[in-house]
Formats: sequence, C-alpha cells, structure tokens
Amino acid sequence: MHKIWNLNEVERVLTETGERAGLSTKGIPVSISDRMEKTMGSFVFKEKDGKVKAHEFRFSARLLSGEFDEEVVRNVIIHEYAHFYANVTTGRNNGHNAVFKNVCRSLGIPDDTLFTAPGTRVIRKKGYKLVCSTCGETVAVRRHRDAAVDIVKYKISGCCEAKIKAMMGYF
Repeated sequence: MHKIWNLNEVERVLTETGERAGLSTKGIPVSISDRMEKTMGSFVFKEKDGKVKAHEFRFSARLLSGEFDEEVVRNVIIHEYAHFYANVTTGRNNGHNAVFKNVCRSLGIPDDTLFTAPGTRVIRKKGYKLVCSTCGETVAVRRHRDAAVDIVKYKISGCCEAKIKAMMGYF
C-alpha cells in the first residue's frame, strides 16, 4: 500500500506546478471521481470563439487510493496540468501532440500519452478515427458514424486547417 492522497494534496501539486510553469490553476475546480475506472485523470475545458477556458481537473479515486506509487500519482497530476498549460497558452486543444509533449518534458515528466493501471481491462471497440488529411495527425475519435460524418462535413483540422478524413478501426 502506498500513500493515500486527498484533494488538498492534489491541489497543492497543481499549484506548485503552476508556480514553476508560470500559469496558475487558481480558481479551477478539482474533483475526485468514483466513476473514473480506466481514465486516471482529465483536464476538462470549453472552447469558445477560438479560446480555451479551463473548466475542471478530475482525478480517479482509484488513482488516489494508495494503489499506486507516489511518483505515478504525481506524474498523472502533472500530466493533466500539462494539458491545461498547452491548451490555455495556445488557445486550442493540443491533445497529445508535439506541443503537449514539449510541455511534459519541460515539467520534468515523461511525455507518455497513456497510463493504464494494472488490472484494467482494455476493451477495444469499433469506431472512427478522424485524421487531418494533410499531416495525418489524429483530430478526434468517435464511436458513432453520425458523429464522425458531422465532423468530416463541417470541421477542419486545427493543425493544418485542412479537411478531415475518417478511418474505421478498433481502439
């Protein structure tokens, strides 16, 4: 059993990271979710008029339960801060692209894009991967055909401002 984390400790890591990086998380709610089982953390934001507005940081109760080493928990918290920093400073969703990975490295954490908790069963389902037609970067992933068709029809990629194409696959 490792250290059990509480909400104040998570907020402290976010605050310290913000002080080091120069972008405060003050005023952004942080919550712990019992419903998050596969995803250990997330940064929730809203996009409006070409700007990203931070909405909330969410962390899995399982992540903070003492099941994982302290370094793993810190890295997940800082990983979510990296999403916040990359998205807010550029004004767009960077996902796990090069901008995001550079932020991770500057914060001193691995730029891995996925942490799968031991014992988590990954179920691969059929869906649509939406990619930029110019550079091939993944723009979005959708399970339902209608949602994928709407994006292909009405949106352009943020990276190259090019058309988006859909590819069916399992993920």
